[in-house]
Amino acid sequence: MNTNNQEYSKAIAYRIQTIMKITGLDVAGFAEFFKKSTSHIYGILNNTRALSEVFAREIGDKLEFDGAKIFNLNSKIPLSISKAEALIKFKIDHKDNPEYFLSTKAKRSPNSFVTDVLLKSDCFKEGYKYLNEVAEYCKIELNKEFVDDQLSKALQYAVKTRVLKSTKKPIMLKGGGFGKRLVDVYYMRQK
Repeated sequence: MNTNNQEYSKAIAYRIQTIMKITGLDVAGFAEFFKKSTSHIYGILNNTRALSEVFAREIGDKLEFDGAKIFNLNSKIPLSISKAEALIKFKIDHKDNPEYFLSTKAKRSPNSFVTDVLLKSDCFKEGYKYLNEVAEYCKIELNKEFVDDQLSKALQYAVKTRVLKSTKKPIMLKGGGFGKRLVDVYYMRQK
């Protein structure tokens, strides 16, 4: 991808973030509103996936504006999208889901982040993960960092509540390879 395309992709990602801010939806809410996966939305925001014309039209249709305008960097995203009928209905129907809304983002506990956001992402798609791999995924893909042992405790809680599984594996050494000490690794329960 050349520099111009990268800059354009970043500008499109920024416009999607602007739409999310105007609508008050966090990534999980935006994904649910448009029936997409959170990893799809994060892919667009992180420039690892292009916004398709079809999805841009879907955004426009649901938010009552011309979705093609997302691609026109000279066109302002209309503030009126915050009053779209489908959005108002979504907010009423999902008012008890704090993970969907920017206004309740700071209130979200590490436990609810793990169950409501992390487990719905692609983090565990390729099998088990060490704690440091999960933390890195959260930081890079989900833009979420944890203090001290918050993530470890939240993952253990998810195991305790049976939404995640864990097993013991040899510790992964920073220089590569594995040590003798066994540590918890996490993976998704089979549905």
